Amino acid sequence: MLNQILAFTWKDLKIFFKDPGAVALIFLQPFMFIVVMSYALGGLFEPGKDPIRILVVNQDMGTQAATIIRQLDEMEAFQVETAWEGQPLTREMAEKLILQGKRNLALVFPPDFSEVLAQDPGAAPRRRTRIWVIVDPATSSPFVEPILGTLQGLIERSTYTAMMPKGLDYLFTQLAPQVPPEQREAFKARAQEAMSGGLLGGEEPVVALERTAPPGMRVEKLPNTFQQNVPGYTIYGVFWIVSLLAGSVLQEKREGTFRRLLAAPMSRAVMLTGKLLPYYLINLIQIAIMLGASSWLFGLSLGRSPLALLTVSLAAAAAATGLGVLVAAIVRTEAQAGGLTVLLLLTMSALGGCFVPRFVMPDWLQTLGLLTPHAWALDAYQDLLVRGYGLQEVWPKVGALTAFAAAFFGLGVWRFRFD
Repeated sequence: MLNQILAFTWKDLKIFFKDPGAVALIFLQPFMFIVVMSYALGGLFEPGKDPIRILVVNQDMGTQAATIIRQLDEMEAFQVETAWEGQPLTREMAEKLILQGKRNLALVFPPDFSEVLAQDPGAAPRRRTRIWVIVDPATSSPFVEPILGTLQGLIERSTYTAMMPKGLDYLFTQLAPQVPPEQREAFKARAQEAMSGGLLGGEEPVVALERTAPPGMRVEKLPNTFQQNVPGYTIYGVFWIVSLLAGSVLQEKREGTFRRLLAAPMSRAVMLTGKLLPYYLINLIQIAIMLGASSWLFGLSLGRSPLALLTVSLAAAAAATGLGVLVAAIVRTEAQAGGLTVLLLLTMSALGGCFVPRFVMPDWLQTLGLLTPHAWALDAYQDLLVRGYGLQEVWPKVGALTAFAAAFFGLGVWRFRFD
């Protein structure tokens, strides 16, 4: 029995290693994925290596905002930018940089920040202010929330430090031995609230964080997690049509279907177009189902322009189908098709931002991601579904996707063999 098991094992190992291309792809695929993801996430696990860059506009007339900004910059996880190309940042400059996609988040400290923190605890009504947090709506919440939490902690500490002396003065000057116990407890509660600056509960904080989008982005409300994640995973799923298309072409070659069709009175272009069109339609149906189901089940907003959404979907499906043609033209066996498909799709999806937001990657990796159709398709969908843009704003991305589709299809047809 053992000899029989070993014989079967040896037979399958010889078959497996008979196709060196497939063997190489099987081992290369996980290695490439590990390399790409490790570089992409390196800054998150190695503090100080690739710090998160935050634009900061300081309009404060006092010193409290400068103290918080310095403390934020001293943290290894963050890199504070208060100037751009040698010019001090203004709110308008920060909003423009976010609109251009050069940065994702900016903090704006108001002119009265220090003055509000230094106000008399007994003043009525109490003055309040806010720090504006300007965020690209396509920025994921897991990225934004830790920054807001850190900022909130620094604000609480500065508020407590600034208001505690005046709060204690207020306590000792207001309370006296002849005051009834009920009034004494009321004074204590008010003094405690004064010392914390309203941050311990009970009243609205004297300093609040107000999250908003740049004025050029037509966003009625900030997106939820589905609006941020659905576009990326939709693109990731769409490109898996490459595997189906390549496998179908290889089966047609193996069974001799193409050779028999070549004898029919039809051109090769017509034959190839007829082969590709069903998979292109499958891609469009897949996009419609994923977006439609997400809208119905999770309340996903499909944007302001159905025409723009259709245009982006047509271009993305064309790029995915074109890549399928190219893979089908290169590979010779099903094993090679499977290995190359997984290698390309996982690597391109990672570089394109489907798994990890591109803005957390090193600059060189962000630039490399632009060589993938995934990055352009994802950005186009986020423009429509998250940022509130229309057809005019996504035309450059549609053009890039069309160029990818034409390049993939042209190279695939050039290398394609019907036998």
